Order: sequence, then structure tokens, then C-alpha cells
Amino acid sequence: MLDPAYVREHQEEVKRGLQNRGWNVEGELEQLATLENRRRRLIPELEGLKRDQNAAGDEVARAKRQGKDASAIFDANRQRAQQIRQLGIELDQVEQQRTKLLMSLPNVPHSSVPLGKSEADNVVVRTWGEPKTFDFEPQAHWDLGPALGILDFERATKMSGARFAVLFGAGARLSRALTDFMLDLHTREHGYLEVVPPYLVNRASLEATGQLPKFEAELFKIAGEWDLFLIPTAEVPLTNLHRNEILNGDVLPLKYTACTPCFRSEAGSYGKDVR
Repeated sequence: MLDPAYVREHQEEVKRGLQNRGWNVEGELEQLATLENRRRRLIPELEGLKRDQNAAGDEVARAKRQGKDASAIFDANRQRAQQIRQLGIELDQVEQQRTKLLMSLPNVPHSSVPLGKSEADNVVVRTWGEPKTFDFEPQAHWDLGPALGILDFERATKMSGARFAVLFGAGARLSRALTDFMLDLHTREHGYLEVVPPYLVNRASLEATGQLPKFEAELFKIAGEWDLFLIPTAEVPLTNLHRNEILNGDVLPLKYTACTPCFRSEAGSYGKDVR
């Protein structure tokens, strides 16, 4: 979620940056500014009423000790309490609307990010190695795997439906070897700490990493009273390891790595048509 103070103080910069990403958020930013102004008026008004309520309470207690009639002060304080309740409800509503709007805004791209409308506008930052050439026509993995008996889509479909696969023999060993290679490389040569995170996370964790609220339709939610979701990527639990913590600069960077299943439906063309 974008910092509310940053959005308030750099509204034109935020609007321009999001327009460069193809987002027209002028209406949202205007609504956010209205909510922000209302919130900044409500908070001191509410705090002032609470101070007056406390002072009146002390005055009532003093009057009772002195044997004086405090009914007028008591009645005024009762009306004040009603005002506090009403303003508190209004402030809660403003806060909820404000948070919902802020969570709907994507991140502002860095000024160094090139502008473009398609892949043709991409800028090559660096390259490594040379494209492999073959003296034969290479096969796609979805053709080669079944031919070698190491990849089976039909049996996976029988068990789980479309877009699943079963790995057998060398295919299963290859998958395990690639996992070990990745984890060993990062931990032994690049200083990462291996983590085995939980596969279920709460709503706050997915909000912190930006999956919620926008991508809730693509997540798998656990049925029942637990508000938990299967993780769509290992990045979600890893980035939440230090959520709501303040870290000393001398411990940075913190480098974690993990290999987990990725539970997401990937509704739409992405992930379904690109095998």
C-alpha cells in the first residue's frame, strides 16, 4: 500500500507515474484527497471532545465531593458521549474507505523505468550467453515429456482436471534436482538463508504483499471459519517474516530463499495458454 502521506504530498507525481503504467486514477486521487481532508478534521474534533469529556468527568466528581448539583454537567457530558460515538463511527467509515482506495492503487514506477506501450518498446539492459542453436527441430516439453514417459497430462486430468501434470521417474528426479540446485546455489554461494515457510497465510499477509484485494479471485481460500489462503508464491511468507517490524540498517540486506508449491488459479490467459 502506498504511504498516505506520500500520496497527499506528491499527488501529481503519483498521478503521472500511474498514468505511465496505464492507470487513470484521477478520480480515485480526488476521492482520496476528500477522505484525507475529512479524516484530518475528524481526528482533532474527536480528540477535543474526549478531552472535554474527561475534564467534565473530573468536574462532576469535584461537585459531588462538595455536595453541589452536577446534573447539568452530567447531562452535557452524556450528549458529548453521543457525539463522540457518532464521530467515531464516521471516522471508522472514512478510515475504511481511505484504506480500500489506497490498497487499490498500484506502486508508482521509478523514474528510470522506460515508457512503452508494447514489448517493442522494451529496453535491453544486459544479455548473458548466446542463444542456443540446434541442428534439429527441438520439441516443446509438453511433447517431449509424454514421449519419454516422464510427464503425464492425461492421468493428472483424471485426478485433478485440466492444467495439471504428473512427473514420473527421471522427470520427478529432475524436478527434485532443480530444486536442490537452486537452494544450494543461493545458500552456499550467495549467502541466502533457506526457509521452509507455512503454506497457509492470513489475509493481512496477502494484503501486505499486494495480492489482496485485487487478486483474491485467483487465490485458493480455505473453507470454514479460518480466514486463511494457500500461498500463491513463496515470496508471500518470506516477505511477511518481518512485517510490522523495524529493522536496524546494519542487519540489511536480509536474504531468504525457499521453494514451495504455488497455489493460484491464474484466471485468464496468463499461465493457462503459456505452458
